[in-house]
Amino acid sequence: MRASAHDTVVRSISGRPELRQVTQVQEWRVERTLDDDGGVVLSIVAPGGESQSFLVGQADAHDIGEVLRRKAACVERLDHGEPRRRP
Repeated sequence: MRASAHDTVVRSISGRPELRQVTQVQEWRVERTLDDDGGVVLSIVAPGGESQSFLVGQADAHDIGEVLRRKAACVERLDHGEPRRRP
C-alpha cells in the first residue's frame, strides 16, 4: 500500500458500510473542454504524484456540484453546533 493510501469505511449506495482503500487529494483542477457539450475535465493529483483525469458530462458535473454543496452546508452546520441532519 502506498504511504498516501489508507482504508476508510463508506456507506454504499445500498446503505451497507463498505471498506474502501482511498488516497488523499493533493491537487485538483476542473477545466472546460473545447467541445460545445458543456462537459469538464476533472484532474486529480495524489501526494505521490500519481494523476488521473476524468471527462465529466454537463449533467454529472451539475449533480456532483450539488452533492458537494449540500455536504459542505451540512458540515458547516455541524461546525456551528446546530443539530445534525440525516442525509
